[in-house]
Amino acid sequence: MHVPDGFLSPRITLPAWGAAAPLLWWAARRNFGARAAESLPVVGSLTALAFVVQGLMIPVPGGTSAHLTGVALLAVLYNPGVAFVCESLVLALQALVLGAGGLTVLGVNALAMGLLGPGAAWLVYRGLRRLSGPAAAFAGAYAGTQVATLAVAAVLGLQHRLDPAFMPVPFPVVAAAMMAPSLTVLGIVEGLYTVATLAVLRRARLLGAP
Repeated sequence: MHVPDGFLSPRITLPAWGAAAPLLWWAARRNFGARAAESLPVVGSLTALAFVVQGLMIPVPGGTSAHLTGVALLAVLYNPGVAFVCESLVLALQALVLGAGGLTVLGVNALAMGLLGPGAAWLVYRGLRRLSGPAAAFAGAYAGTQVATLAVAAVLGLQHRLDPAFMPVPFPVVAAAMMAPSLTVLGIVEGLYTVATLAVLRRARLLGAP
């Protein structure tokens, strides 16, 4: 799901950084302060867990792979702003330590995987949680995965339209290659991960019932 360095030109990466940086500053200022000290151990643990699960690649047809994000869980438990800050940190560490993604595309990846995806997960969860907490969490995580994946595919498709030298594959091909495993495998696994982790946290009495 990451966009690697070299796939996008500055015509996309610079505006993405310009949008992501102030949003990240605002989200961090709003959600991480003295009042958030009580929740920091859980938030930190879930962020570390997201770093781990994003490193576990799931092979998919076509010679590529997919991975969980684990941040829909943060959006469900707290809000999309918390998920955005935590996922941006995960992406930065992956770029610096593991060479996954990259710094030039960090703004794009953060907006897609850290804001749009978790934002969709939060909206779906909020809309369905009165019917069933676990079902709402699953549906939210599934929807968030599709939104994040489609956002990444759309950016790659836009790059193809702007300059095929950077991205020679057109949007229909990219979308099919990314959305097929996301819809059939990745979204389901993300939903199950979210529901299972919520259940573990409840049993450990680290949070109330969703």
